[in-house]
Amino acid sequence: MTICLIVALSACIGVAAGLLGAGTSILTVLLLVHVAGLPIGSAIATSLVVVAAMSVVALVPYSRARAVMWRAGGAFSVSSMIGAFVGGRMSAWLPARVLLAIFATTMVVAAIAMLWSPRPRSGERAGGSRRVLAVAAAGLPLGGLTGMVGLGGGFAVLPLLVLFTSTPVPSAVGTTLFVVTMNTLAGLAGHLPHAAVQWRLAAGLSVVGSAGSLLGARLGKRIDARVLRRGFAAVMLATAFALLVSTR
Repeated sequence: MTICLIVALSACIGVAAGLLGAGTSILTVLLLVHVAGLPIGSAIATSLVVVAAMSVVALVPYSRARAVMWRAGGAFSVSSMIGAFVGGRMSAWLPARVLLAIFATTMVVAAIAMLWSPRPRSGERAGGSRRVLAVAAAGLPLGGLTGMVGLGGGFAVLPLLVLFTSTPVPSAVGTTLFVVTMNTLAGLAGHLPHAAVQWRLAAGLSVVGSAGSLLGARLGKRIDARVLRRGFAAVMLATAFALLVSTR
């Protein structure tokens, strides 16, 4: 029964990855901790494998549709990967209770970011050099959170791209998937020396979640992602509140 539940939830997380490009790492950590029963450290490291795989697969349709801003995504990824690696190494020094508190607090921030729907600034060219550098500067602290508590950072990358580089929303989703892929791989490198990755579980969830992400990418052309983001944000706020209460 537990295995069936894990598989079903993993497929749903994959669909969310393809639709929204954000929030899936949060759900994966929660799935591994509260359903699969992994310790928080192992869950974070394992989730980085799963989210990286799902993001790569979901990225393919956006890349084929030329809906990825490689320049902006690359600039963001350079700084965020450094932060993710350092954050992954730092997580070994933090107690599980502290990691859970940071994770829950970040969920609140993520939910608020997903409720916010920025629009590209009219009359501005997408991907201007100064704006790309401004977005890249935010990558370091965001990458640190990725490595420390397993968050891919898509919840922040997407609105930053839309607001500061005037990237259209479909291209922002594709670019976010690229950034999340690079972030999670760098964070995983930081965790490998000290965290036990459950490779079999990660492989199974990756296959199921990747199939779901392809479906999500297709559905993204037909479903209003703003409605989904708001519902998703409400669920995250409720879950974060429950986690914060449990860590007291």
